[in-house]
This record gives sequence, C-alpha cells and structure tokens, in this order.
Amino acid sequence: MRQVHEWFLRRGLPLVLTRRVRSRALVERSAPTVSGTGAAIAATMMLAELTNDDPGWGIVIRLAVLTLLLIAAPFALYALHRADTTRSAAGRRSAALLVMALFVFGLPFAASGFTGIAAAEALVFAVVAVVAIWLTYIGFGSIALWAFRFASVQFGALGTLMSRALPLLMITVVVYFTGELWQLAARATRQRLWETIGFLALVALLFMVTTIRDEVRALREDRAEQNDPAKLLADTPLATPAGHQPVRTPLSLAEQVNVVAVMVVSQAIQVIFFTAGLFAFFLALGIVAIPHDVAVLWSSEQTCAIGQPPCPGTWFGVDVPVPQTVVHVSLFVAVLSGLYFTVSTSVDPLYRERFFDPLIADVAVSLAGRDAYLERETADP
Repeated sequence: MRQVHEWFLRRGLPLVLTRRVRSRALVERSAPTVSGTGAAIAATMMLAELTNDDPGWGIVIRLAVLTLLLIAAPFALYALHRADTTRSAAGRRSAALLVMALFVFGLPFAASGFTGIAAAEALVFAVVAVVAIWLTYIGFGSIALWAFRFASVQFGALGTLMSRALPLLMITVVVYFTGELWQLAARATRQRLWETIGFLALVALLFMVTTIRDEVRALREDRAEQNDPAKLLADTPLATPAGHQPVRTPLSLAEQVNVVAVMVVSQAIQVIFFTAGLFAFFLALGIVAIPHDVAVLWSSEQTCAIGQPPCPGTWFGVDVPVPQTVVHVSLFVAVLSGLYFTVSTSVDPLYRERFFDPLIADVAVSLAGRDAYLERETADP
C-alpha cells in the first residue's frame, strides 16, 4: 500500500488518502518542514545580531549552533527513514520531537534568554509548528511539488501556447494603441493598478473554479459509461481485473476541494505563463513602436520635467529602462488578455484539445484509482 500512497501523492491528491494514512507518523513527516523554517529564522536572527553595532557573541554562537543543527536534521531524519527498522523508527520519532523542541524553545531562549519575552515568542513558535503539522496532514507539500513539476512542463509548451493565441494577440494590439487607455494608465498609481489586477485575477479564479467543478461533476457522472477502470489503471499500483467496476462513492468535501485545486492550479499556471509572455511582448512593442513624444501626448504630458521623456519605470522598487506609462499599459493589457484566455481555455475546442482535455483524462485516472483504493481499504481495514 505504500506504493499506492506514493502514487496519490505524486499526482497531487493527498486528501484522497484516508485520515488514518494521513495521520500516520505525522510529527516525523512534518519535522523537516519545521527544521527548514527554523533554520531560516535562526540564520536571519544571527545575521541581524551580527549587523548590530555591539553584537552579542554569545547569542551569535548559540544561533549558529541551532542553525547547523536544524539544517542537519532533515538529512538525519532521511537516513533514519531509509533504514526502516524498529530501532530507526524510534530514533526518527525521537529526532522529530527534538527538532520540534529546538524550534519551539531553542530559538526564542537562545536569542532572548530566559525572559518573559522568550516565553511569549515560544508560544508563537508553537503555533507555527502546529500550522506546519496541519499543512503536512492536508498534504500541502504534495500539491506544491506537483505544481512545480507541472510548471516545468508548461514552460516548455509556452511557445505553442503563444502561437495558438495569435488571433487574441491581434485584438489586444489594437487595444494597446488607444490613447484613453494610456491616459488611464498614466494617472493610475501602482497600488490602484495592482488592486485592479487583483480584482481581475479573482474573477478569473472564480470562473476557473466554477467551470472545473462542473467538469469534475460531469466526469463522475459519465465515467462509468465512457471509460473502463481496468484500462485507466493499467500499469499502476491500483490495477484492477478486466471487467471489474469498483464501487463509486460520492467525493467528500475535502476530496472535491483537492481535485478542483489540482486542476485550478494547473490552469492557473498556463494563464500565468501566457500573461507573463504577453507582458514581455507589449513592453518590447512599447519601446520599439511608440516614440517618447507620442507617449507624452497620449499620457497628457506625464513627464518628469518639461521637455523630457516620460518618467522611467520601476518594477518592485527597481528602476527599469522603460517609461512608467509603458509598464502600466503593458501590464494592464496583458492581464486583460489573460482573463480572456482563461475563458478561451474552457470553451474554445482548440485550447481544450491541447491543454484541458489531457488534464481531464489525467483526473479520470486519479478518480478511478480513488475508487479502487477505497474499495481495498474497506475490504482490508
């Protein structure tokens, strides 16, 4: 069954596993996350102490030792896990508890000494440790790792994605050369621009969740008539005999959230890649095709000084060799295009054939495996 559990985790569906499985060795599995977080915090506190005018070398030494211990902890836990013996299991449990103790009590008392402040900080670190354990229980790491793997695959397909969007690109180019849009972008602050982008992103997210939820519901209703579980689960740890139909049970709320989240993340990665590519394209177009005097005219003379080109742009506080208005217009048009693309991926047959239908087929395999897995768990509790 370990291969079955790992199969679901690799597919980003940890909430399909039973609570008993997800609760197994929970402290041991969450210890690497806690140790990594603790090592980052300890290193930051040590550097902050070193940059003081009068650093406390005792505090620096204690924090340095804690940083090294917390960095080494995941490797020790992995070695104990590889041994897979009764003694190593007990050692792994003891090591995990030691990591938790170092994180909750070691960090605050090493930095602040045995004071009331350290006790209050220990309570905060305890809450952080509990949150890390809860994230491990719901399988946040599995979903995140799946997202990163899928992102690497989608990055290679970005060229194909952009080429399929040429009709949309022609429409947005026309919108890009609109003087009213440039006036709006020139007068909008970066904060208001991000608020607008956040609103559009929320609309796109709600659309994706609604559409994908309907797709999952239709998949559960039609899968028995359209697909054979034996073919879907061939060459997997959950392979079933030909002609056998595992009992289909309704998805729990947690399972529905997990399946929808996996599909939303996959589609969101496509939209982010698409939007980032369009943003780079429009930046280059603004630099090449729009002279400074035209940009000043369209933006109603939003310049740094009379007779000078438009103000230089910034990106997260870093100056870039592009006028600020060009940055704003390019970002706004790219996000609008991303919202349009989000709708197109669900209704356009070409987009569905290239990107959405394979995702649906992959989820069909996962749901077939889920039914077979629950049938095995019921037969052998």
